[in-house]
Amino acid sequence: MKAHWLKTIVTTAVVLLGLSTAQKLTFWHYWDGANGQVLQGLIERYQKEHPGVTIEAVFVPGGELLTKLQTAITARQTPTMAISDLVAMPLLTRSGALAPLDDYIRQSNLNLTDYFPGPLVYGLYQGKRYSLPVSASNLGLFWNKNLFRAAGLDPNRPPRNWDELLRFAKQVKEKTGKWGLELFTQGGEGTTWQTQVYFWGAGAEFLNANNTAPAFNSPQGVRALQFLVDLVQKEKVAPVAPWGLFGRGEAAMVMDGSWMTQFFPQQVSFELGAAPFPFAPGGRPATNMGGEQIFIFQSADAATAKAAWDFINWFSSTPVQVEWDRGTGFLPVRRSVANDPAYRAWVSNARPLMRPFVDSMAFAKPRPPVARYPQISDIFAKYVQEALLGRLSPKEALERAAQEVAPLLR
Repeated sequence: MKAHWLKTIVTTAVVLLGLSTAQKLTFWHYWDGANGQVLQGLIERYQKEHPGVTIEAVFVPGGELLTKLQTAITARQTPTMAISDLVAMPLLTRSGALAPLDDYIRQSNLNLTDYFPGPLVYGLYQGKRYSLPVSASNLGLFWNKNLFRAAGLDPNRPPRNWDELLRFAKQVKEKTGKWGLELFTQGGEGTTWQTQVYFWGAGAEFLNANNTAPAFNSPQGVRALQFLVDLVQKEKVAPVAPWGLFGRGEAAMVMDGSWMTQFFPQQVSFELGAAPFPFAPGGRPATNMGGEQIFIFQSADAATAKAAWDFINWFSSTPVQVEWDRGTGFLPVRRSVANDPAYRAWVSNARPLMRPFVDSMAFAKPRPPVARYPQISDIFAKYVQEALLGRLSPKEALERAAQEVAPLLR
């Protein structure tokens, strides 16, 4: 009888101990389709490796996630952790609702120097780190090798600087009648996102060093916009037209995203090439970036927050990130992933067009992490359009844009 009661007491203690250490985490994200399936597979594996931890992954459509997070913050009903597009991070870090990660990072000996510097910018606010990058994308050059051949160009030799970009575009136009280059001219963030690459490639900056004033109206910025205007107005090798010319074989070159290394081969009927985007003579290589950041909310109690960090630390590890990037096609945020032999072999064999995009992460630049960036982007794009249409000179367009942007940064 005594042995029976002792066994009951021990069993009850074990059950209670299990209940006291069990953690249920909620994780909001917008990864759907194949990306969502890869995420769910990783979560299920983590749960098997970490008994007592349950992660409820809640899908929220991308266009709704930021609004839903802001509503949850106001109502004090936030999930344990979430991801966000990096452009929205300044609004979230300034909300006071995110938990600083610095102590967790120190205790875990996470090597932040292994991360590419661009994506790390978005998690910092007032000297503290509130998020980590978990995915990336960037921009590069695609070219139509068939049109290059028809124009008498080497189909395996992309332009490496603006002089070659213009020369190749002119030769395509003269020899084939097709456009040399497609630009995104529809305005909004699409125009800004691409135009920034030309500005950075010419040595210009978008905002000043502490993000308190516009810097795109510098002489280097005027040079970059003048180059784009000349492509349209003077050389007539790029049109102001709806997006999609390159995919239809009507333009020989285009700046587009790393995700198109998966989709272009399925969509086009010509041979493709991909390369880092050309930059100005005397300039520097540059690309823009997208991606997501992951973070924990302050509302989580200490044990729950620690469990959330343990998952983030695992998810951010090099082996898991290799698996994540291979499964999703996202670009690495860590050098150790980009240089991983298995990952590089996968890129070479399964996604060879992605190689220049992976290599470009070393010089990928962040869009300014300021709360009013969307409004700033719209203003900038509006005046880029005015210049491309010949309504304003590049210098006047950028001066007017700077005048409208400056009050948003005060």
